[in-house]
Amino acid sequence: MLKKGNKLITLKGNIINFDESFYGEIMFDEKINQINRVEKKSDDLIIPGFVDLHCHGANGFDTMDGWSSINKMTKYHLKNGTTSILPTTWTSTFDHTFKALKEFENYKKINSNILGVHLEGPFINPNKLGVQPPLAINPSIEFVKNLQELAPIKVITLAPELDSMVDFIEEINSLGIKIQFGHSLANYDCCAKFMSKYEIGFTHLYNAMSGNDHRNPGVLSAALDLGSYAEIICDLNHVSAASIKIAKKCIENLYAVTDSMGATGLKEGVYNFFGVDIEIRKNIAVVTKTNKLAGSIVSMHDTFCNLLKLNFSLNDIVKMTSYNAAKYLRISEIGYIGEGKKSNILVLDKNYKLKAIYLNGIKVND
Repeated sequence: MLKKGNKLITLKGNIINFDESFYGEIMFDEKINQINRVEKKSDDLIIPGFVDLHCHGANGFDTMDGWSSINKMTKYHLKNGTTSILPTTWTSTFDHTFKALKEFENYKKINSNILGVHLEGPFINPNKLGVQPPLAINPSIEFVKNLQELAPIKVITLAPELDSMVDFIEEINSLGIKIQFGHSLANYDCCAKFMSKYEIGFTHLYNAMSGNDHRNPGVLSAALDLGSYAEIICDLNHVSAASIKIAKKCIENLYAVTDSMGATGLKEGVYNFFGVDIEIRKNIAVVTKTNKLAGSIVSMHDTFCNLLKLNFSLNDIVKMTSYNAAKYLRISEIGYIGEGKKSNILVLDKNYKLKAIYLNGIKVND
């Protein structure tokens, strides 16, 4: 961290927030000290650091392999502009998950982009696993509370149709943990019942959930009709361009996630993750000898560029890659370029390539 009395860092460029754009000068250390509007002298863009609330791994490292891997995979994503991240677990046994998070608190000892943990399962529908391991279980508040002693659990993905979910969701909500529906075969009415009482999000919208059938509406129908928040994978493989645009029109606070797996950043080839052979080919990861998507292999910067291809405005892209996710977690210090905010700042050139990444005011991509 920069110490009080150190010289402030100054950047000039076109400042892009979700609600405005202007050419300005930013002066900052750990936090943004001052912003002035000045005459334009370069084509650089200054945007909030990316916020990714669903990320399993990268560069061969995975959350479920423990702190060393978590540290390395989050650094990979930081180098690609993600200044706030939730390492995300897979559905697994308590012992495996406990072991994975056992040394998680080490993130507080370094200049880290880690916000906490997203538990994707294990309280999901065993008939809607996607590529999750077949280790889904019914709700257990003890499972969650014991993990909370190791790491701040910020989000849980669950299937609301499971037995005992009424009491479980109430307890999870009382712990201040965000609830997301995913890997679920729930119908619209089941979702609506909970959404009338709690702020419910949705995990990788469209994927691994009952759909928008016109006679049998499911989780997707509830999200598009009633949802205020949802995450969506914008690798242009998991969800089509048209579907992303539909979701953006329907859900005010839609935000992008990578859902990146350990194969992210690796060369084309076959790799084994948790006993499953995964093939990387043509910028996608599939289960070998099939065309079944095994997860995403994009960074948030890739996501930013994909949204540009879909002709979203820069303001909307910033909203989807930083502001909305921060708003969802109710963290006001990130996701916005403003005085008093954390200095999690990205500088892009006129071709949208990353020039500089600042985390808490410290440049991390030298």
